[in-house]
Amino acid sequence: MLLDAPLRSRLDRLALQGKRRVRGVWSGRNRSVRLGESLDFADYREYFPGDDFRRIDYNLWARLGVVLIRLFEAEDEMPLSVVVDTSASMGFGAKFPTAQRLAAMVAYLALASGERVRLLTVPAAGRPALQGPWARHVAAWPRTEAWLEALQTGGGTDLPAAARLMAAPGAHRGPVVLVSDLLTDDWGAAIDVLGTIGGGVVLHVLDPAELEPEMTGDLTLRDVETGREVQVSVSDAALQRYRERVDRFLGDAAVRSQRAGMDYVAVRAAPGAVDAALRDLVSGGWVR
Repeated sequence: MLLDAPLRSRLDRLALQGKRRVRGVWSGRNRSVRLGESLDFADYREYFPGDDFRRIDYNLWARLGVVLIRLFEAEDEMPLSVVVDTSASMGFGAKFPTAQRLAAMVAYLALASGERVRLLTVPAAGRPALQGPWARHVAAWPRTEAWLEALQTGGGTDLPAAARLMAAPGAHRGPVVLVSDLLTDDWGAAIDVLGTIGGGVVLHVLDPAELEPEMTGDLTLRDVETGREVQVSVSDAALQRYRERVDRFLGDAAVRSQRAGMDYVAVRAAPGAVDAALRDLVSGGWVR
């Protein structure tokens, strides 16, 4: 079980809130890019034959002598995509269990809010991404949770391929939540593409041992995705340079995400990670 009953009860009292106008298939509670039939006034435009005469503003007609009709906001559902990185590097430490719970938390929030949710994975190079079914109601939660629980890590990372899949013509356009360690050279290009789809959030998951390693002496480090090995001699000075590189990596990821129109949340894969990420989503305006 990824989310226990007490946590789901807390999430039931919250709602996912998008930051951009959406283009959904079905009506919902989020402001749409189109105009429609809600009670919220949007604008005026000139009357054309065939328009609904009930929308004519007769007061303006009497005052200005111009026939204008009232336009109103439309409200659509928010098609949300949750992308989970299942590459081999995510299998280090507690990263992947944390990523599964983060994806579950976001998906449950969306379902409880009446939004449409799609789950998919980041593919390895040359392999297709796994795509879960669309779900729209909290009744679909058991199936959604089971799909997430069945995921396993392995292979390389092709973040741009996942981004291109969601940006393909005909795909539903809406916010994207990316759950990944971003340990691939082309992570920035992928975030740029995701930002054009509909904004969203990058949940950047790293293990404490990656953030603050406790290693000394002569070591052989092996990349779990490529198999490449590197001989290193770890001293206090080397650890300090490593921490500086990590800080720069986190800062670059935050700036690149924000520049692409996506919020950024750094997640430490440790106990309490989901609660901490939820607080960040609330403070960032994605959850209310």
